[in-house]
Amino acid sequence: MPPRTLRLTLVALAALLAWGSGSPPLSAQAPTQARQAPARPGRAGFVWKVERQGRVGWLVGSLHLLPPDAYPLPAVMTDAFAASDTLMEEADLESLTSPEFMAAVLPRAMFLDGRTLQAAISPATFAAVAARARRAGLPVEALQSMKPWMVAMTLEALELQTGGFDANLGLDKHFYDEAKMRRLRFEPLETGLEQIDTLDGLSPADQEAMLREGLDASGAGAGSGTSAGELARLTAAWKAGDARGLEAIVLDGTRSAPGLYDRVIVARNQRWLPTVSTCLDTRRCFVVVGAAHLVGPDGLVTSLRARGYTVTQQ
Repeated sequence: MPPRTLRLTLVALAALLAWGSGSPPLSAQAPTQARQAPARPGRAGFVWKVERQGRVGWLVGSLHLLPPDAYPLPAVMTDAFAASDTLMEEADLESLTSPEFMAAVLPRAMFLDGRTLQAAISPATFAAVAARARRAGLPVEALQSMKPWMVAMTLEALELQTGGFDANLGLDKHFYDEAKMRRLRFEPLETGLEQIDTLDGLSPADQEAMLREGLDASGAGAGSGTSAGELARLTAAWKAGDARGLEAIVLDGTRSAPGLYDRVIVARNQRWLPTVSTCLDTRRCFVVVGAAHLVGPDGLVTSLRARGYTVTQQ
């Protein structure tokens, strides 16, 4: 069974698709007011100061879906952003709204050769999918042409939205919008299609395992066992700046799904590291990536320290 936080990391990637589709925020007015409120005082925040040879930059762990009460952000985060001249994020969110992008996603997310979801997964998993779809008021026929990873994303998104988590409130979206207003330089670490290929490139076994584990969590009912409950605990650690606590959640059970962990976390960190390093060495760079990419022995914090940077959580 794949670790829960890896599944939530995959959901976070899919949140970029949700934003790109143009879906409105769940609470359009209140989040806007919250984000415009004065920053929270204090130093708690999932943000690291990165220093080398007289240059200073920032590394920020993001949750791609957040509830309205995550805002206003802590002062340490907003102050660091105000002192930066470049925003670096996983992808250019604006590019995800293009018809060309959505057209390119279609063959990666859907079966276009006559195959069906029912034929691609075990009878037991399909029965669980059908039951979960019925509870959500979604005809299972609407899922038959989707690949297992896309079905997992769809069902997870429904649950997380019901729990009050919104991709429009994610930290990436917040700073992306702020950077546009400030006309700040923006640099993406990868394209939207590279992110989708991360999901589509999972083995059939990993895709079904991810789907199955999500169904098991959803079937536990409301509360801490659900995806929304898991993300709520992750959000609490993130708000508190509890890097060790979040690391324990992220790394718990990774040995049971090394393929998922290697593809979604390790390989991407290794690809990003030279680009992140160049930005930190040449500009006042504010780097925002998923919080799971910062922690643990394969995280960017550890890797940057190995390259000679002084990296200090604020």
